[in-house]
Amino acid sequence: MRNYTYEAALKGTAVTSSDKEADDNGIEKYLSTGKPDEGYENVFLNLLLINDDYGLQSCDVFVPYEDHITYIASTEDKTLGESLNKNAEYFGNEKEYVTRALKAETDTELNPEKSKRENIYTENEKNGVKTVTYYTPVLDSKGNAVAVFAASYSTDKVLGTIFGYIGGLIGVALGVMLLSVIIFYFSIRRHIIKPVVKLTKAVRTVKESVKNKEVVKTDIRTGDEIEELAVSFEDMNRDLIGYIDENTRITAEKQRLDTELRLATNIQAGMLPDKFPAFPERNDFDIYASMTPAKEVGGDFYDFFMIDENRLGIVMADVSGKGVPAALFMMHSKILLKSYTMVKQTPKAALEEVNRQICENNPEEMFVTVWLGVLDLRTGMFTAANAGHEKPAVKQADGHFELLKDKHGIMVGYMDGIRFKEYELQLTKGAKLFLYTDGVAEATDSNEKLFGTDRMIEALRTAEDKSPKEILAAVDAAVDKFVGEAPQFDDLTMLCIEYKGETEE
Repeated sequence: MRNYTYEAALKGTAVTSSDKEADDNGIEKYLSTGKPDEGYENVFLNLLLINDDYGLQSCDVFVPYEDHITYIASTEDKTLGESLNKNAEYFGNEKEYVTRALKAETDTELNPEKSKRENIYTENEKNGVKTVTYYTPVLDSKGNAVAVFAASYSTDKVLGTIFGYIGGLIGVALGVMLLSVIIFYFSIRRHIIKPVVKLTKAVRTVKESVKNKEVVKTDIRTGDEIEELAVSFEDMNRDLIGYIDENTRITAEKQRLDTELRLATNIQAGMLPDKFPAFPERNDFDIYASMTPAKEVGGDFYDFFMIDENRLGIVMADVSGKGVPAALFMMHSKILLKSYTMVKQTPKAALEEVNRQICENNPEEMFVTVWLGVLDLRTGMFTAANAGHEKPAVKQADGHFELLKDKHGIMVGYMDGIRFKEYELQLTKGAKLFLYTDGVAEATDSNEKLFGTDRMIEALRTAEDKSPKEILAAVDAAVDKFVGEAPQFDDLTMLCIEYKGETEE
C-alpha cells in the first residue's frame, strides 16, 4: 500500500508542478492572489481523478512554513478553491517529512529499492483517521521545490481489504471443505470418523487430565494428518498442564509478594508517629502530620520527638526513588536522623554525621533531601538546616502563610564530607510552620499541569487560622480537587506545627 500511495504521490507531483517551458509560477500566483482560475480548476480536477483512481483519503497541495502550512488545494474541498490560502498546524511528525520531501530528488521509477528518491512517508492520525501519507515536492518551471504534494491513504481501508480477503479465503475454504466431505464421506468414513470420534472423546477429558496432571493418550496411528493432529493435541495438552502449573506458582508468588508488601506498608507506617495529639500533656504547641505513599510503600518520611523537656526535633525528608528500595533507605535514614539529632542536638552536626554514615555504605548511590529543625519551646526559636529539601511555609501570629527562602545545602548521601549551614527562625506565639515533600507541589492533573507552591500557599491561607490537622486537610483536599482522576507518581507528605508558647498556670 505504501508503493501504491507513492505512485499516486508521483502522479500528483506531475500534475501540480509547473511546465518546464512555462514562464510563471502558479503556486506563487495563487498565494499572492488567493483566487482560483482555469489552470487551478484543471489541477483541482486532476487531483480529484487521482484521489478517485487510487481510492485515497485525500490529496493536498500546500506550502510549508516554520510553524504552519498554507493550503493551495485539497480534494477535501466541497467547492473549488475552498481551502486556498487556509493555514493549518503540522500534525504529529509531519514537519520532519515535509522538510525531507522539499530536499528529495524526484524520480518516476516506482520501485522504492531502486528509486533514487527516498521513501518519504509517515504513518499518523489525521482528523481521527489513521493514515499513510507520502510527500513529494512540487516544482516550479526552474525545477525548484515551491510546495509539497501529500497523498494520504486510510489504513482502515487497508484493514478492510485484508479482512475482506481473509473472509473470502475462509468462505472458499469452507466451501471446498464441505464439498470434499460430501464427495468423500462414505469412502473415508472408516479411516477418518473413528479417529476423529476418538480425538473428540480425548478433548472432553482435557479438564480432568489437567487436574490429575496426566497427558491424555489418543493412540491414533493413521499415518496421515489425523495422526499429526492427535500428536499436536497431546503436545497442547502437555503444554497446558505445564502452563497451569506455572500460572499456579506465579499466582502463589504474587500473593506472597502482596502479603509482604502489605506487611512492609504496615511496618513503614508504624515507624512514623501517627498518634494525635502526639503530646497530650503539653499545651505549648500542637503538631499534626500525614503521609500518603504513591505505591504500597514510599520514600517520604517525617518525624518529631522531644530532645529534652524544652526542645522538639522535627524532620521532613524525601528519599530518591520509589517502592521497596526507597522504603528501606527511608527507614535507615529516619533512625540515623533521630539518633544523631538526640546526640548532637544541633541540625548541622546531626546532618553531617548522618551524611558520613550513609556515604560509608551506599552502593546504590541513593540520597535523601532533609529539612531538620530543633524548636526551643521556651523561646519559639527554631534552629534549622535544609539539605536540598522544599522551602517551608511560615505564618507568624499576625501574618499569612509565606514561603521561607531558607539556606539550602546538598542532599544527604550525595557526597561525603559535606558541611551544612544552620539558620534561625523566630516563631511568635500563635505562629505556624508547614513542611512538605515535592509530592505536594508536583502533583499533576490530567493535562500534566503542576499543582505548584502558589496553589499550595492559597490552600494554606484558606485554613491558616485553624488547627494543624485542619490545615493539612485543606491542602490535601485542594490537591485532590486539582488532580482529579489523574494517577500520582510521588508520595504526598505534610506536617504542620503551631507554636503556642508557654502558658501561665
